[in-house]
Amino acid sequence: MQDQLKQIKPQVEESISQAMEVANLTLAQVERAAQLAVEQTKNNLEFTKKQLELAQDLKDPQQAVQFIQSQLEASTKHFAAVAESTYELNRSFFADLSERAEGYFDQKHAEVNKLITDNLKKAPQGSDVAVAAIKEAVAVGNKAVAEARKAAKQSVEAAEQTLAQLKSVTKTATGRKSK
Repeated sequence: MQDQLKQIKPQVEESISQAMEVANLTLAQVERAAQLAVEQTKNNLEFTKKQLELAQDLKDPQQAVQFIQSQLEASTKHFAAVAESTYELNRSFFADLSERAEGYFDQKHAEVNKLITDNLKKAPQGSDVAVAAIKEAVAVGNKAVAEARKAAKQSVEAAEQTLAQLKSVTKTATGRKSK
């Protein structure tokens, strides 16, 4: 029993270490998000103050229309900037988390594949069908992992395209207003 505990101790220690690193990454993300929220609140208050000051000076309907247009443009730019900041914050966090998880997963996945391969070499004679089935299951599992990674990368690319489209729409709207 002691030998078995000694054998798994490094894996347990590594798992604890990885959990602590992920917890620290998550805490850093919460701190960055809180900082972003504070900055946005300050910006919103300043923006609102300027809007109220400008609105007090409006004298005729034409000025009011121009004021509303300028405020819509400013709000669109502000929304795009907030969306971009939030996206970048989350992208950075998930990239760090994904990199750490992939490294850990790759290591454990390789260890499991090696363990299975080593044990299959020790399989008793006459178990060729079972060995082949296990090897096929491992191959299918490896393919599933590869497909999941591919899908995750495609999701990131789609999010980046959406952000680029949002920026494009914002620039187009700003360009129309200034003409």
